[in-house]
Amino acid sequence: MSFKAQGFNVTYGNNIAANAINDLGEYVLITQPEPWAVIKDQVTNQPIQTFQSGDLSPEHLDKLAAESPKATIVGLGGGSAMDTAKWVHWRRSLPLVQLPSLPSVDACFTRMSALRDKGGVRYEGDAVPEMVYVDFELFRAAPRTMVTSGIGDVLSCHTAWFDWKFAADSGKDEFGWSANMPEISKMYLDELYDCAPGIAKLTDDGLRRLMELHRDIGWRCHEMKHARFEEGSEHFFAYTFEEVTGRTILHGELVSMGVLIMSHFQKNNFQRAKKTIERADTRHRLSDLGVSKDEVIESLRRLPSFTVEQKHWYSHARFIDAGKINEDEVLSLLNW
Repeated sequence: MSFKAQGFNVTYGNNIAANAINDLGEYVLITQPEPWAVIKDQVTNQPIQTFQSGDLSPEHLDKLAAESPKATIVGLGGGSAMDTAKWVHWRRSLPLVQLPSLPSVDACFTRMSALRDKGGVRYEGDAVPEMVYVDFELFRAAPRTMVTSGIGDVLSCHTAWFDWKFAADSGKDEFGWSANMPEISKMYLDELYDCAPGIAKLTDDGLRRLMELHRDIGWRCHEMKHARFEEGSEHFFAYTFEEVTGRTILHGELVSMGVLIMSHFQKNNFQRAKKTIERADTRHRLSDLGVSKDEVIESLRRLPSFTVEQKHWYSHARFIDAGKINEDEVLSLLNW
């Protein structure tokens, strides 16, 4: 590994999820059916209450927080489970333990929850878990594509730092552009490129290195008090896609799609992003993702106005010219 990650306390291993729960006292489980089904028979310490994650509206999350007994909050699942558990923990000042079942997002290592509010996404909260348990066997129990999609929130650094520099050069920077930011992003992207074959093969080393990337990025977001270096036009495309279609696909795959498209419009080394996706064997073809040509093109046409309406950071997303979108060219970017 090319750097030493900083961030939350974390324990890595195989078949550690059930034992981690068994060693707790009373706890409230926030989960999804699939990961709980994988370990339920091994858990002797059953939850005193279980909440299903999925709805990330602040009204729903506040309702769960009000209904939660006073006990340790355990998040088990993907990003929505992590964000829901963080919110209940933060609202109620209860202990928190996180058990991600997927490396699909960095939510288990970030302090704020990604709320779906008023048609967009906003971040709020301040959660610090006592421990994050990363169980490689739990990862491997999930559909393979849900694991290989985990590169998205690291690959996003490829386009995000470029957008940040664009904002700084345009006099629109809100956070204080630093000349060393490209080197930090390059460090993450080089590490991702290097460990991508291990991610494709679901090896312990590949999965651990991916999670250490998520861990350090989560720590850096808190230290810098923003995520400007890893969230830019690629994420804004993803949010626009959700608004246009009324649905979503795997976050990491949707963000990776955004990186492919936006790096092309940025004239920002599209081939490197493409090669990283190839090495990780992350799905990208529209037919594999269940996404239509019209959904992509309509999302691109909506992107400039949506990113202004949502007050997204200044980026190349604002300057997609709907009249000059070459549909065949965009589709070729996604269907190689």
